[in-house]
Amino acid sequence: MTIRKLRLFAPAFFWIFQILVHIIRNIYVIVSDSFSIIFSNIIIIYPLDAVTFSVFYYYFAPLFFKKKNIQVNIIFSIAYIFLYGFVWVMVYYFWQTHDHNELKSLYFSSFGHSLNYCFLGVLMRLGIEWFEKRETQKELEKQNIKTELALLRAQINPHFLFNTLNNINSFATQNSEKTSYAIIKLSEIMRYMLYEANGEKVLLDKELQYIYNFLELHKLRYKHNSFVQFSVSGTTSNIFIPPMIFIPFIENAFKHGKKGPKDVIEINISVRNKEIDFNCQNNKRQLSESEKKLDKGIGIQNIKRRLEYLYPQGFVLDLLETDTTYSVHLKIKNYESSVFI
Repeated sequence: MTIRKLRLFAPAFFWIFQILVHIIRNIYVIVSDSFSIIFSNIIIIYPLDAVTFSVFYYYFAPLFFKKKNIQVNIIFSIAYIFLYGFVWVMVYYFWQTHDHNELKSLYFSSFGHSLNYCFLGVLMRLGIEWFEKRETQKELEKQNIKTELALLRAQINPHFLFNTLNNINSFATQNSEKTSYAIIKLSEIMRYMLYEANGEKVLLDKELQYIYNFLELHKLRYKHNSFVQFSVSGTTSNIFIPPMIFIPFIENAFKHGKKGPKDVIEINISVRNKEIDFNCQNNKRQLSESEKKLDKGIGIQNIKRRLEYLYPQGFVLDLLETDTTYSVHLKIKNYESSVFI
């Protein structure tokens, strides 16, 4: 049931509950064949109280929430309680008694009923309104998160594409075979980015294929490309992760790392015990003065923000830098499987 429907039908649920509790509390009287007393309470008193409850729930409570002419609303509420006492008197006059003193007593006793149920009506409406606003706020936050995630992903794509085109251009005029192979790999990468990576989560297997294509594209630049060691362990099928969550770390390894037979870039992804472990390590090269002055980019900060949104307490990211090496360890806990998507 939606919050709107709950707000509309809450009084009916409340009074059904009230009647059931009243019957249960007086079950002994019913068993003793004195149901007429219970019946009169249900037929006379509860409808009178239900009117007051509904008037304050549907009419007065929303006026108080708007905080406009609150003094006038209070005066009208008090006037309602005094005037509605006459309704009690008229009902009992035609239903049960013509005794003047008894009717006078009923008039004043009606104040207690009215005050009680006007308070309950306002309190219930206040609770539902608070819950509705809370749900609306959560939905707005969820939409804001989705919007920001989309913007963050949009920041990744041009950044990656710019680097990749530069890589292809570096050997385009020297080796047509490499160029053709690189274009095929780039087309596979672009297909993935356009049609697969536009959601919040993608299959890990497809992300791994994307990483493999990315690495193959980079390897084409080097004569001895065995320095790239990429390994995957564990069962990777039917697992969903955020798209392109690992690529910025791998990009940085190529951008700032040494590349040679003795300077290995190690990339390992393992799946075990409902956790995904990503490790990437490279030897650091000496940056030129101009490179040191360049902006480090948005990649790592981007990933941190995405992880904070998607896994508020379900990830560990450790960045370790020494004089000679740089390593990244990312652990994603409680990943989603296709069963829950």
